[in-house]
Amino acid sequence: MSNRQARREQSRTTRQTRPTRSPGGQRPGSPKRGGGGGLLSTPFLIGIGVLIIAAFVGVIVYAQVGGGSSSNDTIVSDLEQASKDLPLNLANGAKLGKDDAPIKLTTFIDFQCPFCLKFTATQEPTLINEYVKTGKMQIIVQPYPIFPGDESFRAAVAGECAASMDKFWPYYEKLYTVQAKAGQATNEKTNVGRFSADNLISYATDVGMDKAKFTSCLNSGKFDTAIQDSNNQAKNFGITATPGFLINGTPIGSGTPATVDDWRKALDKILAATPTTTANAGSATATGSQTAQPSAAATTPSATAKP
Repeated sequence: MSNRQARREQSRTTRQTRPTRSPGGQRPGSPKRGGGGGLLSTPFLIGIGVLIIAAFVGVIVYAQVGGGSSSNDTIVSDLEQASKDLPLNLANGAKLGKDDAPIKLTTFIDFQCPFCLKFTATQEPTLINEYVKTGKMQIIVQPYPIFPGDESFRAAVAGECAASMDKFWPYYEKLYTVQAKAGQATNEKTNVGRFSADNLISYATDVGMDKAKFTSCLNSGKFDTAIQDSNNQAKNFGITATPGFLINGTPIGSGTPATVDDWRKALDKILAATPTTTANAGSATATGSQTAQPSAAATTPSATAKP
């Protein structure tokens, strides 16, 4: 073999045995710069991220479903207890408490309103126990069916019928308990049949009302004008949402207490400044409710949430 041929053969052998680069630019056996299945590889990190997101979503769903259910169960329990604790000896139509109580608390309500439901379950029972039963306050409920559709107005009529039959307070608690059991406090739904005429009649018999008399009242239309008048009065007070409140004929407006302790502070302050012989009352209607009249101070809109 000539020298030239020997050099060509050596060069060819060297090229065949020299390490080559992978398509990604790495030499075989060298540490990888990404990809693959290591703990810090991109697929592994993506997988961990997906698991974290899935766990986070699961926590949210549990809070919305499990937590919401628990909250509704508590509200149902509170309403059932409140119904048992009602001082029915102090009930007169839609009023609860002594007529000479120094504080008159008027509440404008819609039976489909979830905020009314929460107030009735979580705050009103304490006010009844501490202020109504002790003669310090009288509560007067007035209808304010502001949700569109038929069921709010029909339930308001049913409430007035119950008041005329002196069964308002058991019926009031019954309607809100129905709403609570359906989850209205956390998942608001309106006009879904809970307050159909047949259901309202059934609820009336559940609390001891005569079915024939209640049905006749519900279908008579005799309270339609009174309920519309109550709506107009609420609007004249500047109340645009439910529940809306008056204390001794004056709207609370932006000063509406948010908690039971806030109610205590507000009511105790009024009691401290009110002579024991003073009891400012509104004028009574013929429907079993007591309708307050607008005062000069009735210009502040209610601070409660709109439906």
